[in-house]
Amino acid sequence: MSKAGNIMLMSNETTRGLRRLLATLTLLVVMLVSVVAMGQDKDVLFKMKEQKIPDEVVVNVIKESGPMNLTTEDVDKLKELGAGDVLLKFLEDNGHILVAVNGGGGGDGDPDPADGEVDPAEQDPDEMAAEAARRKAEEDARIRAEAEKLRKEEEARKAKEAELNRMVAKLTDADRLIRQKKYMRAAAICLEFLSKGPDPESDEFYRAKFCLAKSLFNQKIYSGAAGPVLEVLMKGPEKPHFSETFYMLRTLTRENGYEPPQLEDLTKFYIESLPVEFQNDFNFYMGRFFYDYRKFELAFKYLDKVTEDSPDKAAALYLTGVAQIDPEVKKYRSAVQSFQNAILAAEKIKDTDPEILELAYLALARVAYEATNYDGALYYYAKIPKLSPRRSTALFESSWTYFLKNDYNRAMGAFHSLHSPYYEQWYYPDMHILEATVYLNLCKFQLAKEALVVFKARYLDQQPKLQAFLENTGDPEAIYNAIVTIYEKRGTGEDVGLPMLFVQGVLNNIDFRNSHRIIKNLSREETELKAAVAELGDFGAEVLQRVETAKKTQLIDAGIKVQQVLTTMDQELTDWSIKADEIDFEIDGARADEAKRALLNPDYVPPTALEGTTLFVVADDWQFWPFEGEFWVDEIGTYRRFLATACTAP
Repeated sequence: MSKAGNIMLMSNETTRGLRRLLATLTLLVVMLVSVVAMGQDKDVLFKMKEQKIPDEVVVNVIKESGPMNLTTEDVDKLKELGAGDVLLKFLEDNGHILVAVNGGGGGDGDPDPADGEVDPAEQDPDEMAAEAARRKAEEDARIRAEAEKLRKEEEARKAKEAELNRMVAKLTDADRLIRQKKYMRAAAICLEFLSKGPDPESDEFYRAKFCLAKSLFNQKIYSGAAGPVLEVLMKGPEKPHFSETFYMLRTLTRENGYEPPQLEDLTKFYIESLPVEFQNDFNFYMGRFFYDYRKFELAFKYLDKVTEDSPDKAAALYLTGVAQIDPEVKKYRSAVQSFQNAILAAEKIKDTDPEILELAYLALARVAYEATNYDGALYYYAKIPKLSPRRSTALFESSWTYFLKNDYNRAMGAFHSLHSPYYEQWYYPDMHILEATVYLNLCKFQLAKEALVVFKARYLDQQPKLQAFLENTGDPEAIYNAIVTIYEKRGTGEDVGLPMLFVQGVLNNIDFRNSHRIIKNLSREETELKAAVAELGDFGAEVLQRVETAKKTQLIDAGIKVQQVLTTMDQELTDWSIKADEIDFEIDGARADEAKRALLNPDYVPPTALEGTTLFVVADDWQFWPFEGEFWVDEIGTYRRFLATACTAP
């Protein structure tokens, strides 16, 4: 055999020998591990070192063993068997040595028995063994307890998962109940599912929240739906029910005034991938939201995003104009342009809210009035339809405009319209003062006196009842309830303490009407919840308490608003009473002056006037028509009173 062949043969034999040795060591280690597991830790340690097993292997074998309680003699024996620093340090660091050993026994490293510790040589081996057994038993018990805890937790997790899976199937039943309009039963299922504690990020959680929101919304329990609606919305437009939930939110805002500041977070969502119609609705809503919170720059940003073909475009432009004339903004020219564009948009789009046209016309009229552009103001006031509930406001403000223009004929014609039965419920005390002033300026003293008499009979004589009501009625909630009661008893002939004249003045206040609507909705919700509180459990009780609190808050707010309106009426009547006295004094003085002038100019003949006659327009022609005591709706607003001065020329 060649030299190379011998080398190859020797290498193979050497390799086979090493493999046999490694297998033997491995088997030995396994056997030793088994022995360690049976608790014979110290003896195993000695046997491993007798077998010349490396320290690193020994450390791995005894790593999980219990305390060995090695004495100084044991350590010396290990050193004799070849234990090195690796093994000795491991034993010392892990508490297997009863006495710290540094460089052998009996030297400077030995502990001083005077420090209070018991010399291991003096310890009873039986006690040491018993202590070791006790510690091992405690450790075994701890391990078993931990294992039992983990087992129970796993069982609970599996049980919860199984219950959630069962409830997921019941969510399908809830969807069916919603379609069957059995909303409270559906809400109860959704609440039961949520009570199981599903993962808030799971699809099932989202589905249950939407189910709850939709059930309560369809039942018109808006206060209960508000929270779930907000939670579903804040999951973002990527979720399947974002759009439907947004339209629920619009209704909640309209019916209950639900508009929490958290809605500002909706601006972080990207909605450009959604249909244009939804984008318009969303942008208009957010524009109104920021307008209500007086964040005008953000309001302008979102209102401007509403496209030209949207039914809300006119309303967006109108709201923009209102914001632009706010004292914080003062963009009057821009406001006029916005109102004009709102009118054009309203005329162009059929689905536009018809009120927008009237509101825009009134806004333009008032801007022109404030700018002393009286002709412009009158032009826009005339745009309000005859049958509109805003017609009386337009006529009244027109009368002031005519008065400031010294156009007394038209001013008195407007007053004549406001005296019709169509507007008898409106509160206009200053109208009679204006009439008296016009008659005074035309030296028609008797008519001026008659206007003051009407003012006194209709308003001033009723003022003591108003003052008594304010003094005797208790807290704001009682005042609100009193107003509602008085209104409901109208026409019964029952004396309820406050004339309907003042009650109607409160009812015409837009803030009061909004509060009254919300209170009625909350009262209805309260009734619904009391009937369903058992079915809805703790959630129903919580919502009921929230509704009761919100209702009480609204009652107080509405009562305060009533107090403010009535107090303002009382103060205005006092002011107008002073003005009436001044006019009455002027009438007496002017009568005396006229008598003197008549004596000085006995040949003066005042111009004649067609008094007692009204004028209205038919097509492009002016026609005189005698007023016979009846008001016709198509004539309202077209009356003219021809008044010539009765003053004597000096």
